[in-house]
Amino acid sequence: MHRNPSVSRIVRRVSLLVLLAAPAAARDDDPRPPGYSAPQADALAGVEARALTVPNPDSARSILRRLTEEPHEAGTVAGYETAVFVRESLREWGWDAEFAEYEVLLNEPDGLTSVSIVRPEPIELKVIEDPNPLDKDSSSPVAWPAFHGYGISGDVTGQIVYANYGTVADFKALEDLGIDVAGKIVLARYGAIFRGLKVLNAQRRGAIGVLMYSDPIDDGYARGDVYPNGPFRPPSAIQRGSVQFLSLGPGDPSTPHGPSVKGADRLPFDRHFGFPLAGKAPMSLDDPSMNYSVLPHLVDAWEEETGLDRDEYFAAIPSLPISYEAALPIFEALAGPEVPEGWQGGLPLAYHVGPGPVEVRLAVRTKYSLKTIHNVIATLPGAVEPDRWVMVGNHRDAWTYGAVDPGSGSAATLEACRALGEAYKDGWRPRRTLVYASWDAEEYGLVGSTEWADEHRNELDARALMMLNVDSAVSGPNLDVDGVPSLRDLMLSAAADVVEPSSGRSLRDVWLDEQRSAWAKSTRLNMPDLDAEDPMPELPSFSARLNPLGSGSDYTAFLDHLGIPALNVDFGGRYGVYHSIYDNFFWMERFGDPGFTRHTTAAKLYTLILFRAASAEVAPLTFRPYGEALEEELDRLREMVARKSLANPDEPPIRVDGLARLGRTIRDFQQQAATLDEATAALADRQDRPDEATLSRVNDALMRVERAFLIEEGLPGRPFFRHAIYAPGLTTGYASWPLPGVRQGIEETDQDVLDEQIPILIDRIEAAIAVMSEAADAARDAN
Repeated sequence: MHRNPSVSRIVRRVSLLVLLAAPAAARDDDPRPPGYSAPQADALAGVEARALTVPNPDSARSILRRLTEEPHEAGTVAGYETAVFVRESLREWGWDAEFAEYEVLLNEPDGLTSVSIVRPEPIELKVIEDPNPLDKDSSSPVAWPAFHGYGISGDVTGQIVYANYGTVADFKALEDLGIDVAGKIVLARYGAIFRGLKVLNAQRRGAIGVLMYSDPIDDGYARGDVYPNGPFRPPSAIQRGSVQFLSLGPGDPSTPHGPSVKGADRLPFDRHFGFPLAGKAPMSLDDPSMNYSVLPHLVDAWEEETGLDRDEYFAAIPSLPISYEAALPIFEALAGPEVPEGWQGGLPLAYHVGPGPVEVRLAVRTKYSLKTIHNVIATLPGAVEPDRWVMVGNHRDAWTYGAVDPGSGSAATLEACRALGEAYKDGWRPRRTLVYASWDAEEYGLVGSTEWADEHRNELDARALMMLNVDSAVSGPNLDVDGVPSLRDLMLSAAADVVEPSSGRSLRDVWLDEQRSAWAKSTRLNMPDLDAEDPMPELPSFSARLNPLGSGSDYTAFLDHLGIPALNVDFGGRYGVYHSIYDNFFWMERFGDPGFTRHTTAAKLYTLILFRAASAEVAPLTFRPYGEALEEELDRLREMVARKSLANPDEPPIRVDGLARLGRTIRDFQQQAATLDEATAALADRQDRPDEATLSRVNDALMRVERAFLIEEGLPGRPFFRHAIYAPGLTTGYASWPLPGVRQGIEETDQDVLDEQIPILIDRIEAAIAVMSEAADAARDAN
């Protein structure tokens, strides 16, 4: 049939307007949550409604006020007291709550550190923050000064080189300018990559120290009013944090081969350097002759005993965070070439890269010891599948008060636990056991969660259906969701029944509208030839995507290492006081969530996600979204390969052998995903309830799909990360590299890695297809 071109163009133009301008789709005709039967949905509707009346602003505010009374770093008395508060609260609400203790290697400040300009004019730079009379918590005698967790002691003096964000590309740009950082102190701004990788990148190139500052263009006055008049970072604010090499593996670095239980086999550690290092540490900031040193042969012996490369495993040069107020006089005295495009920050001067003539002394004292940390693990037992777990976790330790990070997450998840506990007291019983975890020592390197997951790895493999991770639950009004695609529909079903407080609409509709708007601005439209009979582009269809998970929070061990489906859900906004003393109750009450309505909204959303995941007769995992995501990520890698060839026409292009087979495998995954989703939906739709043996076979197979993506030996050079689909970027730390093994080969232009990883990826996707086929067969047999 011949189409009328004019009609086709009209239809396509109308379709484009509808697609890009229409509000998000309303609820599906069937409002049931995934995995619910109609009778179950009817029976539980009232229970859910009553549970949603429990979280309230006054209670959330009270919990946050209690948790932020004092700075509570991991391993401190104040940190232990927060653990007791959480445990006793959970018990009061009907949960069975206990401590899970670990003995882990942590460091802490050992006296005041010092950063000073020694040339051209001596200036002592501040390493503590300014108090504000409006905010009682802005000054504390027990708050730690500028500090890096898992950093080392050292006393170095050298010229400064500015390295932008300290990425691999930034150091390459310095090399192209003819600037060598060897023997220099690197000044880098926070952002782009995890801070530990800035140290790793610098020490690999011979730098002797690293200073990190938060530039006002990123989270200071260039973004808006600063504290105490606004939410952004004031001049003296310092971003504390860990400098562990996160993309290589989290957890206690002294126990890489097992959990940090008491008496565990442990790498020999050093009280000032973490692990033996040929260098010196200051024993007195006033007398440089007083120092602590380790002889080189002791380092050689440590490497021989452990089989590790000391400088690739842990920080080998001192580092410290400073404020942009402290960075300003360094920039004022820094010469050398003007910075490359994109390196200019928000300070009121033209940035230069150096080196010199300004010289800085960096003197850091930190001490390492074994400390006891306290996870709180709480359960509400399931009535039908008690040996299957639906998990929720949030860390509790903070670098200072931590009202946003992590206090808002603790307040919101505890409110959800209170709601679920009330439902349990009223007679509701989850099908599966609910497990709540309040993690300790997350800020150092996801230590509490990683050690617990390591100790319970076999139980988790056999029992864990999913993990809802919450870190900073509230720093503003905007819902942000990261997660594996199989949990998208569960999240959307819960969000559909929670009201967004500003608009009165559902969270689902607000989130979908925002997703659609961003997609419409960024999606690529393939234009037909200019002389085509129909010049309008083919319009892609919109399907909401969860952001891919990388690392930087406590889902890491569960998803990346053990293959447990995970969600990370929070409300973000204008937040500029991250890891500073000003991330406190004053900031939250004035700027983050003045009425604590977002805390309440978050608690309701978490309540419904957990309630439905624990109650659904058919495990609420859907795999069509996974197939869509796999296709999209493969397209991104194909585009990356093409752009590398365009950028380097004189170099032989990297061969991506097996790409066609990978594409066919993903298509097979999509077809099997559609078959499985139809079969599980039909199973839930049955008028007569399936027998428990059938449900168990189906649910166990659904739970194992994510496990099928695990690579036994792990990713190249980082065996902790075993997931073939999602992992943090090797050079980013936080941000995800979907299809990470293949991505690594492309990023590094490493033909051997690429040739190895494509067959491995195909094999893991085929393994997932086989498990999905098993689940679909079991579901169909029941129908």
